[in-house]
Amino acid sequence: MNKTIAALLMLTLTVYAAPIPQQEVIEAALYGKIDTIEKALAEGYKPDARDPENRTALMYAAFNGQTAIVKMFIKAGADVNAQEKTGSTALMFASSGPYAETVQLLLDSGAKIDTIDSNEHFTALMWAAAEGQAEVVKLLLKHKADLSLKDVDGDTAESFAAQKGHAEIVKILQDAATTKPEPEEPKE
Repeated sequence: MNKTIAALLMLTLTVYAAPIPQQEVIEAALYGKIDTIEKALAEGYKPDARDPENRTALMYAAFNGQTAIVKMFIKAGADVNAQEKTGSTALMFASSGPYAETVQLLLDSGAKIDTIDSNEHFTALMWAAAEGQAEVVKLLLKHKADLSLKDVDGDTAESFAAQKGHAEIVKILQDAATTKPEPEEPKE
């Protein structure tokens, strides 16, 4: 009888000590389940683990603007410039939504602003413009996103904004294109 109890106890401990499955981590990242992410990282979850689409949990968190979780993955060593199958990055995913705080965190953590995906040659600025995210567009421009980049069809961030009827963003982009940066003061 003692052997049976010991075996059941070992089985119970094994079940509860099993690492959190990747799909559960991805869902937690997407839906903001901080406790699940904390537990997964504490149990050794690799922040750059990939799903079948070559996406990381960081990308899913960025897609839904889960800034606290993005910060946790960055602190755990996630590659902010990792690209999924079509070349999209966490910054691109965050830029497609109203997630300026997440975008700022990614930029502050070294995300490359002008990465071009390998599918359509989109950039984070193009995504923000096409999706009508004015605050994100302004933030990306503040960080010197390249307005002149074109996708495979020759479209720019401005043309995407125009096609989607985002007049405010068209104006922001036009103003940015005509604004000359102030010259730097000479260093003594």
